[in-house]
Amino acid sequence: MSSILTRARRRAVAALAVALTAAALVPAPAGAQFIDVPNPLVQQRADTAIYKHTDGYYYMTASVPDYKRVEVRRSQTLAGLGAATPVTAFTAPSSGDLSGWIWAPDIQYVDGAWYLYFSASPSSARFAQRLYWMRNTSANPTTGTWSAPQRMTTGWESFQLDPASFTVNGTRYFSWAQDSPSTNYNSHMYLARMTSPTTIDTASAIEIARPTHSWEMEGVAGVVEGPSPLVKNGKVFIAYSASATDSRYKMGLLSASASANLLDPASWTKKSTPVFQSANGVYGPGHGSFTVAEDGVTDMLIFHARDYENPEPDALTDPNRHTRAQQLYWSDTGDPFFGQPIAPGTGQPGIRGQYSDKCVDDYDWNTANGALVRLYTCNDYAVQKWEFSYVGGYYRIKNLHAAKCLDNLNGSTALNADVGLWTCNGGVNQDWSILDRGNGWFSLRNRASGLCLDNYEWNTADGARLSMYTCNGVGAQLWRRG
Repeated sequence: MSSILTRARRRAVAALAVALTAAALVPAPAGAQFIDVPNPLVQQRADTAIYKHTDGYYYMTASVPDYKRVEVRRSQTLAGLGAATPVTAFTAPSSGDLSGWIWAPDIQYVDGAWYLYFSASPSSARFAQRLYWMRNTSANPTTGTWSAPQRMTTGWESFQLDPASFTVNGTRYFSWAQDSPSTNYNSHMYLARMTSPTTIDTASAIEIARPTHSWEMEGVAGVVEGPSPLVKNGKVFIAYSASATDSRYKMGLLSASASANLLDPASWTKKSTPVFQSANGVYGPGHGSFTVAEDGVTDMLIFHARDYENPEPDALTDPNRHTRAQQLYWSDTGDPFFGQPIAPGTGQPGIRGQYSDKCVDDYDWNTANGALVRLYTCNDYAVQKWEFSYVGGYYRIKNLHAAKCLDNLNGSTALNADVGLWTCNGGVNQDWSILDRGNGWFSLRNRASGLCLDNYEWNTADGARLSMYTCNGVGAQLWRRG
């Protein structure tokens, strides 16, 4: 009888939630941020770079579908970038070295000025891409005047694109993709020390990656491109994109210690498997950048992808690579965990189980300490929305409806121990590690027990109980966002 009453109560509360959506989606308490961005974020913009400046604004640039402009837009929120008016910083002339295609601009603020880096080609040879820079000394780069494009020399002449720069321990580095004369691959990736915001020390340039895996050669002779740097947890990471720019496009990852000599090729390690690829109706995710959410802390992954598998008339001229944004996570090893692309139309993703295909849920809409979490058909209600806050190498996972944290109730180390909600307190019972299980799936390991969140009875019914069990990586312990 109690289970019948519970289900009846569930249906009644859900019906009330439909009528009171605004009430259900109450703001999080001060200091917390539930990531909620529309996806796609910006239509028909690829190779996106988003820079969050100290003035509180996001500045964005990207490839436009006709490849004839460099543009900049700004917004105080990520979600606002889609409606922000783009300002053209440069338009390709009708002839000359920059009259062909303009690709993959990057925007940086360096030494009191704004810089746009991009590649361009002559109309007579559209794949003869070379790197250029422009400068704007206005506080707001959507105003003022951009200087005329100038070449950035890499040390040898060949197909080159996808500029990106970053600073580690006071030294600024420049990374890019370029055709090497020593192989038949389309592109390798390189790194060099910058001697100014507009020049690199070409003698310091090293190759940091070339195509070596089959997944980097799908549909092409071999591509590694689109370096996207990120410095965190004592390491330097460079995400990159590989293979043809259709649904086979995907992302890989390089890493090095932040204390290493970054200009020594031996300092860099390449992950052998892709870290981000097509899934959930999102095709060909790739070349983007990293930024932080409005809280200034939560890391965000920016990338482009299509909503369909087969581009028309071809991958380069199909205009519908859209800019997307979603939270970037950190695994128990201190490495970035990309997860899977979130399905189109999803803002605040849930925690979905692989085996059950159901979501972690505050099942009784219960705000009391000790309320058990259970599985329920995935929906858009606040009881399935969770904030992941990265604190001290662990995640605190807060429910939007209850405003309470996922907790190892009673701090138990017993198999099949209860998992529920409790007032967020920063205790080890509420610390969870993300274990990367491959293909964008993860397990959640509790710090206090060392056990993983588990669909213990392999139950796919609504209301199935969740508990903790020895971490084993099987389907009952595999989760994804979305």
